[in-house]
Amino acid sequence: MKKLITLLLLSNFAFSQTARLDTNSILIGEQTNFTIANEVSNTSIWPTYEEFLVEGVEIIQTSKLDTTKNIISQTFTITAWDSGSYYIPAIEFAENSKTEGLLLNVHTIELEEGAELKDIKQPIEEPIGWSDIWPWLLGVIALVLIIYLLKKYVFTKKEKKIIAKPKVIIPADVTALEELTKLGKQQLWQCGKIKEYQSEISEIIRKYAENRFNFIALELATDEILKELKIRLNAEQLENIRTLLQRADLAKFAKSKPNNSENEESMTLAKQFVNNTKAKKGNE
Repeated sequence: MKKLITLLLLSNFAFSQTARLDTNSILIGEQTNFTIANEVSNTSIWPTYEEFLVEGVEIIQTSKLDTTKNIISQTFTITAWDSGSYYIPAIEFAENSKTEGLLLNVHTIELEEGAELKDIKQPIEEPIGWSDIWPWLLGVIALVLIIYLLKKYVFTKKEKKIIAKPKVIIPADVTALEELTKLGKQQLWQCGKIKEYQSEISEIIRKYAENRFNFIALELATDEILKELKIRLNAEQLENIRTLLQRADLAKFAKSKPNNSENEESMTLAKQFVNNTKAKKGNE
């Protein structure tokens, strides 16, 4: 009975925080998946990566955070372009929640010594027949007929002057600030709706970034958005928007509950981001 209880405890501990590779041995340029997971209730820190997992190990694609059955997880598709062994350090999600370090072995492609070079077989040329000609012939006839009809019935008529009404375009910063002000008046976090409040702020800022900087921010994960904004913001602005978006992610996916000062700070950071990055008159 004691052995059974011990095995169950070890099993639960092992599943609470994991870092695993689909395979720890790949060829140069070959891809594999690196997945991290932890219990939502035992997560206070979630790691973020940019272009590289560790030096020499490039991140090809990053999935969105996934929360299933009280487990939060994320998968990174990785590769390496130099052979060798790469150590992936342990990941700490909380003070008492830490994964084991992993080793990724990258091998070169082994070539058979003295292998004989072989010619590439040329494609077989078939004679041109009627079945090859008639589609082109029909196409030419159809094109000539279209040009004739356009010239006779369209271009000979006097063109009507169409006056288009100017389209009123509301600047992205005006829309974002109006939505933030409206959100503040709803007092969601003051009523205990912290998750809804943080999610709304995140969506407003993502929508503003998409309209302002012309990239699909609403479809991207936080790390991908930060990568897009890195060349457009200074270090302080980038760190502030990182804090805002990651706080919203933890509130939405990890059931984190920011305190009052953090909720107020999120609104301040959101408005500062819009005001500091809004388009100037005459620019984009």
